[in-house]
Amino acid sequence: MNEEKYIQERVGNRNPFRVPEGYFDHLADQVMATLPEREPRARRVWLRPLRYAAAAVCVFALGALSWMALSPDTPQLQAEAVQQEVTDETFDEAADYMMIDNYDIYACLSDE
Repeated sequence: MNEEKYIQERVGNRNPFRVPEGYFDHLADQVMATLPEREPRARRVWLRPLRYAAAAVCVFALGALSWMALSPDTPQLQAEAVQQEVTDETFDEAADYMMIDNYDIYACLSDE
């Protein structure tokens, strides 16, 4: 508080900052003169939906091509599955793998 009183006694209530005469009269002209010259370009807003549609078609085409290239040949796999015989030995191996015992088999077959 003492510092404020000291400053007010030395400086007083006057504003030490002053604006030169006619400064704001030509300020806008000076600022516009310093800006670089640029021609306004017309926006092509009507092209934006076409670009989005082209991008969507490209994404769809790439996705379809990658899916076709990476997917296995399903008819060939189905043919191999039909040709494979299920024997007691393969059933026992599958039951051991799934940890199914006789009680689980009876429970599945009894429809309870």
